Amino acid sequence: MNDEAREKFRAKYRAGVSPNYSGLLHLSVVVIGAGSLIWWGTTKLVDFKLYQLWFVVATYVAYNLGEWASHNYWGHHKTKLFKLFYQRHTGDHHTFFVDTDMEYQMVLDWRVVIFPIYLLVLTTVAISIPGGLVSYFLFGGNYGYLFFITMTSCYLLYEVLHFSYHLQRGSVTERIFRLIPGWTYLRLFHTVHHNRDVMVEGNFNITLPLFDWIFGTLYFDANDQQKPSDSGANPQPQ
Repeated sequence: MNDEAREKFRAKYRAGVSPNYSGLLHLSVVVIGAGSLIWWGTTKLVDFKLYQLWFVVATYVAYNLGEWASHNYWGHHKTKLFKLFYQRHTGDHHTFFVDTDMEYQMVLDWRVVIFPIYLLVLTTVAISIPGGLVSYFLFGGNYGYLFFITMTSCYLLYEVLHFSYHLQRGSVTERIFRLIPGWTYLRLFHTVHHNRDVMVEGNFNITLPLFDWIFGTLYFDANDQQKPSDSGANPQPQ
């Protein structure tokens, strides 16, 4: 798709957005909603010990695998069960943004960057609560709440980081994110993923490319599609 066709798609997409949509409200509900759940979970911890953090790490690793797999198999491969996810991700998001044009142009564009609010509800009801209950009965009270806190934090981290990769370069917010160690590399990985030739091949992780590295799907450069382990190429984040 050339630049002219993409701009036509963007105009059509924006025209289909409800006039009642508020990007600021959308982002606020996601951040405040998830943040409130995380805060609630932390208030339930009793006599927390540092050694219990092993469970946080284990939960995050499990999440990271799920992040990689769901993005790969559902986000870029059409299935009957997750066809709406495929349409929104590959059909909308990857058409709206490509590696050479990653920045949103207006607040209205946040709708195609941030997941719908119901995903927070779905994540809480289908993953955080059931997993927390299982962890509670298997390992004890704190572990149940730690699972809930960690999974909700992973959801929030995903949304915030993914949003940051599409910030307008040079903006105050983008300059703040650039101060975070490793953020420019994460943005680079996601930018490469938005190359149409690479999006079904790799860089599926958003929060940390752990399982992209493990499964050999980590790309630094879309031009030659060489993996770091094969090419020895050094990334050049801006």
